[in-house]
Amino acid sequence: PRGRWLSGIAPRSADRAMAASSTRSLAVGQRLHHLKVFFSNRFVYAQVTRTTDGHILASASTIEKTMRDSLRNKSDKNAAAAVGKAIAARAGSKQITAVHFTKPRGKRFHGKLKALIDTMREAGLPLNFSTIAGGREA
Repeated sequence: PRGRWLSGIAPRSADRAMAASSTRSLAVGQRLHHLKVFFSNRFVYAQVTRTTDGHILASASTIEKTMRDSLRNKSDKNAAAAVGKAIAARAGSKQITAVHFTKPRGKRFHGKLKALIDTMREAGLPLNFSTIAGGREA
């Protein structure tokens, strides 16, 4: 409450704006669950989060013991494909029907990201795309 007053917005209008933005984001396609992917030089990480509260519903990475033991290289395309298969299985067990992925404009859809997403689709988890242009969705 205190922060809203400091920002110069009356509390009631701030609540309306917050409600409108959350409703709008859910109304445009199936954007309830987001896929977040990170590729370090050593490992591949993926999470499925709920948009409304940021709760992590499913996660997979090559840092997990089962994947570390089964993969020779933990940061290549094969590792990304294994993470995609695992995240699709874990999301399916939580009854998640579709996931939204926001791709930054200028980033190419190839390599490890393509391997991860294609494997997720093959495992039965549909994916919706949007592109961020200058920090805003386009």
